[in-house]
Amino acid sequence: MRGNYLHIEPGFGWFTGNLEQNHWHQHYALQLSFALDESLKIEADKGIQTSDKAILLQPQHKHRILSQGQHLHLLFNPAHPIGHFWSALARSPLMEVEHKAIELIIQCVEKLEDGLHQSENLSSLIRTYTCFCEDALHKGDLRINQALAHLDKNRERIVSLEEIAEQVHLSPSRFLHLFKIQTGISYRRAQNWNRLQLALESGMQGNLTQMAHAAGFSDSAHFSRSFKENFGFSPKEVLKNSHFIQV
Repeated sequence: MRGNYLHIEPGFGWFTGNLEQNHWHQHYALQLSFALDESLKIEADKGIQTSDKAILLQPQHKHRILSQGQHLHLLFNPAHPIGHFWSALARSPLMEVEHKAIELIIQCVEKLEDGLHQSENLSSLIRTYTCFCEDALHKGDLRINQALAHLDKNRERIVSLEEIAEQVHLSPSRFLHLFKIQTGISYRRAQNWNRLQLALESGMQGNLTQMAHAAGFSDSAHFSRSFKENFGFSPKEVLKNSHFIQV
């Protein structure tokens, strides 16, 4: 499946292709990357790392991709059970990582060449690894786990701070404190991921202003800034050369 393809949902997003950009950037998403044509080469604050394995980057870790050709980048929402699962593997800001899930993902990616219908298999596979599964890597604070589950069930709307705090029997201030400790991002930032997903789904045939208004952003500049903070690149960069896949 050559070309650029993008899929984003509440727990994660994936991009396969070549963005043809290697500028320094950082983002709030947890990133898992593979190079499909050659060794993966990433430059970060400690120099250049080249690997034939998957590389996991913690949120807000400045980096740039130097390898050329086709890549697969998985971007995980840290404030989601799926992101929570992968966060437990990130023992350093940038590291090679091996896990049975990665072996299965690589096998699934190899089958993407057979056509777009395989993209649902990839997304379904990624969804099976969450911090609520039977062989979870960790559980964390159960109240925050309950909050993450509530957000996941109400992904089509913005859940107020008052509602989510009451749901887990915490004061709003205590909830905000625990949420940031457990997920690594603020509650407001966690809600932004869902809004960006809604913008993509509702406005792919329109312009950035229409996409922004569809998801409740004040204007296209606010939308573009939030998009880049979450994913590391501007919506113009990825959307002009990519096919958005809804599965």
